[in-house]
Amino acid sequence: MILESVRDDPLWDHLEVTISRHPRPATAADVARAAGVSRATVSHIFNGRAGRFPEATKERVRAAAASLDYRPSPAGRSLVTGRSETIVVVVPNTTLGPNIQEALERITARMGADTNVVLRFAAADPETTINAILKLRPFAVVDLGSIAGAHRDRLVAQGVPCLPDHTRPTRADGLPLQDAIAQRQVAELLKRGQRRIVYGSLADGRSDSYGPARLAGVRKACAAHGVAPPLCIEVVPEVDATVSALRSLDAAPVGVAAYNDTVALAVLSAAGRIGLRVPDRLSVIGMDNTDVGRLWRPQLTTIDVNVDALVDDIFAQLGAELGSHQGPGDTRDTTPAPLLTLVPGEST
Repeated sequence: MILESVRDDPLWDHLEVTISRHPRPATAADVARAAGVSRATVSHIFNGRAGRFPEATKERVRAAAASLDYRPSPAGRSLVTGRSETIVVVVPNTTLGPNIQEALERITARMGADTNVVLRFAAADPETTINAILKLRPFAVVDLGSIAGAHRDRLVAQGVPCLPDHTRPTRADGLPLQDAIAQRQVAELLKRGQRRIVYGSLADGRSDSYGPARLAGVRKACAAHGVAPPLCIEVVPEVDATVSALRSLDAAPVGVAAYNDTVALAVLSAAGRIGLRVPDRLSVIGMDNTDVGRLWRPQLTTIDVNVDALVDDIFAQLGAELGSHQGPGDTRDTTPAPLLTLVPGEST
């Protein structure tokens, strides 16, 4: 009844005319008419069942598809194969730094033009995230720090590889990655002699999947160097707020191991505001090796993470899952590159 009342509205006639004039993508039916075959034949040829047809028929169908710029439905292929040509990258619902962007670009390049890369922010409820992923029937899932072991197991049980392997965490310098970053930061801060180590976290209303592990790593690094446990400050990327955070520190000199370059630059800016000499009274090291850190004065000392190597390792794991030596689109150099590099500056 509601539909009939809508169709009686003059606006409906206008909408129908507008839609009919608007170009639409070619369908399997269009290709079938152009090639002189059935729609089912087109569907079979483009969804993995072309072997039963003569080569001349396949060539005719493909030529018709090319002339119409036809794109087969991914849904049809997924019904045949049980999975789509999609890889889902799950990222924490947190502030995205350049490393995440680089990882997404690398994954997209490695998957090639025929595969879709879908970005999914993790929901507060893990079940919501997993259910949304399974609806897509993805080729694989790349988890950048949001999916716990039990939920990963559910994906694997549905035939969806979830990488990197959580039973084999990424390591650098023989340590879990976040511990290795913290060790590098603390060692650099202490090169001028003993000082109170401070961990500077990013104050953000969103969840933080990496910060707790980094803080734990800074604590381990302080213990390894025989210095007091780190103080902790939350840094808002705003000068006045960061000035207040620095003034809350009653120890000098101090060395700030920053969550990322944004935090580090906020600390440097606040230090300049209140006249703290860098690096004598206050030294700072970031993480991410951003362009703006290299442009800052004093130039920021930071840690560079080799995102390409991290992504290539994920694809090596995917290749192993699929029973091959290389993942899709694999063009890696066989020489392993270091995951972490200290980028010296003037702030330490």
